[in-house]
Amino acid sequence: YSQIVILKPVDICPQICVYCQRNWELKPLKESKPTKTKVLKAIDWIRKNENISEVLITGGDPFILTDEYIDLMLDQLSGIGHIERIRIGSRVLVTLPFRITDALVGILRKYHKPGLREICIITHIEHPTEITPDSIEAISKIRNAGLSIYNQQVFTYFTSRKYETCSLRLSLKRAGIDPYYTFNTKGKEETEEFRVPIA
Repeated sequence: YSQIVILKPVDICPQICVYCQRNWELKPLKESKPTKTKVLKAIDWIRKNENISEVLITGGDPFILTDEYIDLMLDQLSGIGHIERIRIGSRVLVTLPFRITDALVGILRKYHKPGLREICIITHIEHPTEITPDSIEAISKIRNAGLSIYNQQVFTYFTSRKYETCSLRLSLKRAGIDPYYTFNTKGKEETEEFRVPIA
């Protein structure tokens, strides 16, 4: 059977979202100390575990790392024969769309090998108003390079109102992002007012 592992090379984000599934793990910029040693050690562990076929690189937001650091991680992971899919979880399409440069897209495209290994972006877009002309420009760069972008929505009280999620999904498809899956808000104190009953 295959397994998915989570690799967290960074513990900071450009924005801390109120519905964040990991906000208790995030640190202020001055306190964050991402180290390549730990990441390379984790990748070595992945290399030795042949049941692992998919890696989710998340954080924090991995796209706030340098191009060189991202290139190193993807190079190491892509050299592992049993890794078939690498997902990169990021919200920079909303928070810092100008981070999606031609150089960064070139790095992602270099390791995306259809039929062998998928490199894809997983983003969090909650509402149609978060899809801006700057976002669409960044999305287009990624899509024109042959990479897929998937959205994981956190279903909250504020997006559960009539037609809002439907409108988001239609807007995502028009922009070039595939709706992927939906989270329910976790049972943390700070998300209490965002929760929607399962029913």
